[in-house]
Amino acid sequence: MSELHAFLFITNLCVVLFCGALLPVVPLLTRKSFLFGVKVPPEAQATDEAKALKRNYVTVTTAGGVIVLAASVWQYMAAPNYTMLAVMFSPFALMAAQFAAFVPNHAKALKLKARLGWRVAETKYADTKTSFTRGNLSAMPHFWYIAAIIFVFASFAIALARYPSLPDSIPTHWNFNMEPDAWSPKSLGTVLFVSVLNIAMVAIMWLTGVLIEKAKLQIDHREPAKSFAQHKKYRRLMGHGIGFLAVTLAAAFLILSLQTAFVGFTAPMWLILGLILVPSLLLCIISVRAGQGGGLLKVSAPEITAAANSDTAGNHAMSDDKYWALGLFYHNPDDPACFVGDRFGGNIGLNYARLPVKIGTAVGIAALVASYAWVIVRFPSLF
Repeated sequence: MSELHAFLFITNLCVVLFCGALLPVVPLLTRKSFLFGVKVPPEAQATDEAKALKRNYVTVTTAGGVIVLAASVWQYMAAPNYTMLAVMFSPFALMAAQFAAFVPNHAKALKLKARLGWRVAETKYADTKTSFTRGNLSAMPHFWYIAAIIFVFASFAIALARYPSLPDSIPTHWNFNMEPDAWSPKSLGTVLFVSVLNIAMVAIMWLTGVLIEKAKLQIDHREPAKSFAQHKKYRRLMGHGIGFLAVTLAAAFLILSLQTAFVGFTAPMWLILGLILVPSLLLCIISVRAGQGGGLLKVSAPEITAAANSDTAGNHAMSDDKYWALGLFYHNPDDPACFVGDRFGGNIGLNYARLPVKIGTAVGIAALVASYAWVIVRFPSLF
C-alpha cells in the first residue's frame, strides 16, 4: 500500500505543480479585450492600473499554489493514508485560490473602467444559425474517435471471450510496479468494468470536441475576419489534440482490461503513464500556445481572406458586462445559446439562463458528489 500512496503522492505533486504554475499566466492567455472578465479596449491592458491588477492576481495565485503544494507535502509526510483525499481535493483548493485572486480584481476592473471612461463597442457573437461561426461537426477529426472505438470494442470482445476460462478470483487492482494487490470474485460486471469506463471516457472526449466546435464565439469587432480565422485554426488544433488523447486513453484502458482478462499479464507502468501524460501535455501546450479561443495564434492572409468571405451575416450584438456575474458566470435569458466563449482563460462558458444548462449543471454537481462518495465508500483501503 505504501507504493500506491507514493504513486498517488507523485500524481498529486505533478497536478499541483502544473496547475499552480499555469494559474499565474492565465491573464496572458486571455484575449486583450477582457480584463478580469470586464470588456475593455485592448490598449487598456498597457495602463499602470491594469498592470497592477495583473500583478496582484499573480501574487495571490502564486501564494495559493505554494500553500497547496506545501500542504500536499506535509500531508504525505504526516498522514500518507490520506493521500487519495489530497489527490481528490487539491484541484479544488487551487480553484479556490484562483477565485480569491480573480473576484476582487474583477470588481476593481469594473470600477476602473467606469472611472477612466473606457468605451468599447458591443461584443459580437456568432448566431446559432450561422454554420461557419459555430463550426461544423463534419469538420471534426472523426478518425481519431473511430480508432478509439475500435480499442473499446476490442476490450469488450476480449473480456467476453476470456470470461468462461477465468478463475473464480481475478485481479482488480495493481500497485506502482503493476503487481496485483487486490482480487475480486469473478463476475461479468467486474470483468467488463474497465471496458465500460473506456467507452465512457471516449464519449466524454467526443463531447468535449463537439462543445469546442459548436460553442458560440466572442469575436474581436475591430478585426472580425482575423478573429474568425483564429477560431477556425484553434478548433482544428484542439480537435486533433482531443482526438489523439481519446485514442491513447482508449489504448491505456484496453491494456488495463487485458490485465484482468489474462491473469498473469502485466504491462509496465511507464507505458500506461506515457499513454496518459504525453497527449495530455501536448493538449496543454496547444491550449497555452493558442490562447483563449485561438487569440494568440498567427494566421496567414489567405486564412483571413477566407474568413472574411464566409457567412458571418448572422452575427448580432451580444450582452455587455451586466450579464456576467463576477465576470465568470454568463446569464442572459435573451441569448438562445447554451455554450458561449468565456471571458477569462477558458474557452467555453455556459449560459446559466438556459434550462438545459441549469439541469446539466445540477446533474454534473450531483454526479461529482456521488462519484467522490462512491470512491470513499468503495475503496476505504485507499484512505
